[in-house]
Amino acid sequence: MPVQTQPLVPRRPAPYGVVLNANAGRVTPRLARRIERVVGADHVFLSESEEHAREILETCLERGYDTVFAGGGDGTILQAVNTLRELAGDDAPPVGVLRLGTGNALARHLGSGLPLLELLRWQSPRVAYQRIPVRLVEHGHTLFPFGGMGVDAAVINDYVDLKRRWGGPGWRKLFSGLSGYLIAGFGVTIPRFLKRPMADVEVVNLGGPAWRCGTGGVRIGEPIPTGGVIYRGPASTLGVATTPLIGYGMRLFPYACRVPDRFQLRLLDFTPLQCGLHLAAAWNGKLDHPSCHDFYVERIKIRSTRALPLQLGGDALGHTFDATFGLAERPVSFVGRTKA
Repeated sequence: MPVQTQPLVPRRPAPYGVVLNANAGRVTPRLARRIERVVGADHVFLSESEEHAREILETCLERGYDTVFAGGGDGTILQAVNTLRELAGDDAPPVGVLRLGTGNALARHLGSGLPLLELLRWQSPRVAYQRIPVRLVEHGHTLFPFGGMGVDAAVINDYVDLKRRWGGPGWRKLFSGLSGYLIAGFGVTIPRFLKRPMADVEVVNLGGPAWRCGTGGVRIGEPIPTGGVIYRGPASTLGVATTPLIGYGMRLFPYACRVPDRFQLRLLDFTPLQCGLHLAAAWNGKLDHPSCHDFYVERIKIRSTRALPLQLGGDALGHTFDATFGLAERPVSFVGRTKA
């Protein structure tokens, strides 16, 4: 399903806020000063922690900003989205995405380019941006565009651990970004998972009718009713998404926007070695294999025989035996020009 857009009038004179994650590697003092010259120093904020970011977003709401731009990785953007929703509910202002992280899945999906250029375009009377409503997945009270359980979350855990252990000046570049994820996946996660069998999982449909998804995103078979078992068997990765992209442009969920009011569920019963062998196909959105199971779902409950790593929006959140994922009732309003 293509993303629906609603035209926005060219930039109004009302001020807007820019919140930058001071801990993001690409947020430098020089960049912050350049953004201040474009936006105005009074409207640019550098957040030092999650608590600090919450205080800043409260200030943005008190000032009545009609738009809030967030600069950092996917975690920074999602923190802004979730905090604004918690503080303002349906009255939360639209969120603009400045591409200042590493994976930048949301920025790519929304067509966000160079941060300074985006802000200059936003202020130009000749450039009309669009309000882009994006339905996200919800786990508990957290909204996110992609997440899941299993090997993908384990790679994130191992990546964070490698950065912590090898984050010194001599190794920082190698163990950061895409190269760090590849080292974590092939050097740590896959060898560790080779030593253990896959978990057995059960996925139950808690929402409206669900469908199995075939090659090219075509719905196949009879709908799976509420309360029905969507999948039962071994799985190494269980992913959910409302956007096709995850970090670094990997198109792991090519059918995420195909069906209104549903998100994509992808289960892999690949062995760790198969995960590595099929990485290129998964990256390009062309994974077609008997051990890849895709579904269109509205709300699901996952139960596992073994505690699995959990990640939401690329942030690792420990291990769990079960998780419930559902399509958020209302879309989140972003601003952008195009979609990746």
